[in-house]
Parts: sequence; structure tokens; C-alpha cells
Amino acid sequence: MNTKDVSPILTALGWSIQTDEVGDKVAYYKLPDRKIQIIYGIKTLSDSQWMYTMESLSTDAFSKACYLICENMGDFAPLVIPWNSRKVRAPRISETHVRQASAEVISWAKEQNLNAALQEKAALPTTAPGTGPVLHLAALAVLSDVDRLEYYQSRFVAGDRLGFVPYITKEYIDRAVAQAKRMR
Repeated sequence: MNTKDVSPILTALGWSIQTDEVGDKVAYYKLPDRKIQIIYGIKTLSDSQWMYTMESLSTDAFSKACYLICENMGDFAPLVIPWNSRKVRAPRISETHVRQASAEVISWAKEQNLNAALQEKAALPTTAPGTGPVLHLAALAVLSDVDRLEYYQSRFVAGDRLGFVPYITKEYIDRAVAQAKRMR
């Protein structure tokens, strides 16, 4: 089996399949209150095959907040990412392996506490690196923490960036405040 053979199996299981900008296969599975994303593939080794899935989990509200705050972010922003991705190694990957991996990822996603994940992102420091600041602002917006976001807004107006990375501008904060007010 190869990566292209996995896609119809996942589609039959209810996943929607896309190819991202670098050619990786990405699948999405929608549950009532959350959305799962996996990047998947199959590697053939000399004596076996290895199927990997790198999963993440989000909500529509969190992804939308990230998208509205940082206008160049995609339409899926990971709220929960496990420490380890799933790997299946077998002499030959089969449909049974793909079905089992799908079931395990969905089970993992159902077990995640979304409110705790939002609270973790909201607790990130303003000095967080990378995409941390956008995730922090989005979590505050989803949690409707207008007071904290308006505090950030006032500090930016006063010239205090609060340690935010350089790409975070007052416009990001303004959009987070607006989204938090809409979430009330």
C-alpha cells in the first residue's frame, strides 16, 4: 500500500481529504464539537512499511478566532497536539491498519478536554515564541476575556508591547478584542 491508497479508505470512514501546499496529505474529521486534522503517509522501508499520522484537534470557534486575528493563518488552528504521533509498522500496511489508526485518532480526540486546552492557551505568556501569541489571543477571544484583551490594547496604545513578538501589532489586539466581544 502507498499513501494514495490510504485516501479512499479514510474517505469511506468519513474523513475529508486535501493536499496541502507542500504536497502532504491532510485529512479532516468533524465531530459535533471538534474537528480533527491528520497529516498522514506511508513510507516503505527495506523490510516493512510504516504508516504515520500526525494528529491535531481544534474547534471551529478557536480556528475562526485565529483566522480573524492573524489574517494569513489557515482555516484550521491546532488547539491540541499530542506529544507523540501515531506510527504503525508492519510487513505491509493494510486497510485494517488504516481503519485501526482512524479509530484510535478519533478515540484520542474524543478524550481531549477542550476547555482545559483553551485555558492552557489563554495562560500562555505574552512573551511566547512562534505562533503562541496568536493562539493566546484567540483563546482569550473564545473565552470572551474582553477585560484582559482591552488591557493589552491600552498597553499597546501607551507604547508597551508587553513582550509580544514583533509581528503582533495593535491590529491583532484590536481584532482579538472585537472577536471576544462577538463571543459574549
